[in-house]
Amino acid sequence: MLVFIIAGAIIGSFFIEYLVHLFADNYEIEWDSAEKISKDIDFAQEIATAMRRTHRESERQMNKAFKVASGGHC
Repeated sequence: MLVFIIAGAIIGSFFIEYLVHLFADNYEIEWDSAEKISKDIDFAQEIATAMRRTHRESERQMNKAFKVASGGHC
């Protein structure tokens, strides 16, 4: 059974590689400019910073609730 799975994976790999080459021959792939990539990275960093801020705030709220529930002081 393992032989059939490996053979299927190899045949599937060749088929996918054929499709990729067929696609690459028929369509031109354009790379993004460095300026656009830089803007995308800046945007991603802004999102990550906002997510960290939100995560820290939710942790603070959970810590307050835990202290109240455990009888500790806030």
